Amino acid sequence: MKPHWLAIFASLLSVSCSSYQREFKASTNEFHSVEKLKPAPTGPWKGTWKSEVNGHHGPLWCMITRDGSTPDTYNFRYRAGWGLLQFGDYTHPITTTLEDGALSLNHSMALPNNFGTYRVKGQVSPTQFECRFQGNGDKGTMILQRPN
Repeated sequence: MKPHWLAIFASLLSVSCSSYQREFKASTNEFHSVEKLKPAPTGPWKGTWKSEVNGHHGPLWCMITRDGSTPDTYNFRYRAGWGLLQFGDYTHPITTTLEDGALSLNHSMALPNNFGTYRVKGQVSPTQFECRFQGNGDKGTMILQRPN
């Protein structure tokens, strides 16, 4: 019975991953077609996260979009990995202002599935995404760059 549940979990994970990856690729293609016209911190980002508590680290993807219904709100849609696993796919809405082409971040949110509270502090410019995170007994850094 256990292998059956494992197969279901793996297939659900791969479907979730492929949906995010498909949307990330579309975001990357759109970014490369318009970025030269209007540099902005919105769009796709790819990099890593690293824990200062236990040394764990992994890949991190983020798509930043402006929320059209709420002024000064940006949606940060994340997906992270650790080892062979990819997890996440949650959106963190952040209310901030665009100043000198960059977004200043100092915000927290409750993570889905009772995983605690996540806090992010840093800055995202059109070319640089460096932030500190803290939550659920962990803290560390996120460093992302634009995907090719």
